[in-house]
Amino acid sequence: MERLPEMKQVFSSADRALAQRIESGHAFSGVASAQAAQAQNPDFTDAVEPMAGGWAVFQGVDLPFTQALGIGMAGPVTAEELDRLEAFFHSRNSPAIIDLCTLADPGLLIMIQQRGYVVRELSNVLVRRLDPAEEFPQPPPGIEVRPVGASETRSWARIIAQGFFESEDVPEEQIDRMSAMPSEFHAYFGLQDGMPASGSAMGVRDGLATLFGDATLVPGRGRGLQLASIHRRLQRAAQLGCDLASASVWPGTISHRNYERAGFQLVYLRIMLSVCVTRT
Repeated sequence: MERLPEMKQVFSSADRALAQRIESGHAFSGVASAQAAQAQNPDFTDAVEPMAGGWAVFQGVDLPFTQALGIGMAGPVTAEELDRLEAFFHSRNSPAIIDLCTLADPGLLIMIQQRGYVVRELSNVLVRRLDPAEEFPQPPPGIEVRPVGASETRSWARIIAQGFFESEDVPEEQIDRMSAMPSEFHAYFGLQDGMPASGSAMGVRDGLATLFGDATLVPGRGRGLQLASIHRRLQRAAQLGCDLASASVWPGTISHRNYERAGFQLVYLRIMLSVCVTRT
């Protein structure tokens, strides 16, 4: 039976201060992505607004970072604030989407239920401590993880999109946005026998490394690319002085298992909810 890494300290799933820190890092990744895309291409309609203790982020209808992040983590949310959040999205012909931490203001969840929001997605939020003296396993033979160069961000974005959609035919608009890399992001290629087969990224803010963007092309799966990329990012995060790393995964997936193998612990759940119609 496989033995998982021993936890040096167990996190509390009721620690709101920890959740606020993680949600702030999660929101920062979405905000920075939208701001970088807008700076690179003024024709994009990307927009961000501080709202209800978090941020509303728009990067195009049905694109991954179009959602409200960190909402309700700074205290109670009023009905007027939720009205404003919904108007932000509906005025852009998008459903109002909230990626809600289950430790957010309890009154917000009640209002959301009353307004007819539906569940779109569930994700587990994981965290682990970092130690600059920690040593990480070497990748399997034939596997290498290296940083993405400044001229390679579009190739990296294409691999991420192809891995996520499991198709070579991916939306060019999404490639354009993803290739606008904020300076606070660290992007990596996973190489199999010298050829790019996966991609991943990490945002760093206030001592927290937020790992995201994990995607592997279908032919490269099952060879240890994701776990190697997790270890590489954790190593870099520790070098940068981070004391915590977080990630969010779909429950029960291979990604979930790989992050557990890398020493991450489940701390809480996020529920992505949406409503499409503005009420009268």
